[in-house]
Amino acid sequence: MQNGNWQTTILSDPGHEHLVAEVSFGDRFLLLLDREQGRENVCVSFPAKDGAPEVRVPLADFIAQLQAAAVDLCR
Repeated sequence: MQNGNWQTTILSDPGHEHLVAEVSFGDRFLLLLDREQGRENVCVSFPAKDGAPEVRVPLADFIAQLQAAAVDLCR
């Protein structure tokens, strides 16, 4: 699915429990969404650099932190 420069690519069959989606902006990969722990527990993963472990956090926590940062920035 593409929306302007945003593109979402489903990497596994939607009929399976452990769905994975890749999110890109333009030609740059940004993050991976998965529901490995079930449909109610979507997590976001970011690409690792220099062999560092992958960062994986619950999507709800990530969204809350983005919103809090935006509110603080706009003060």
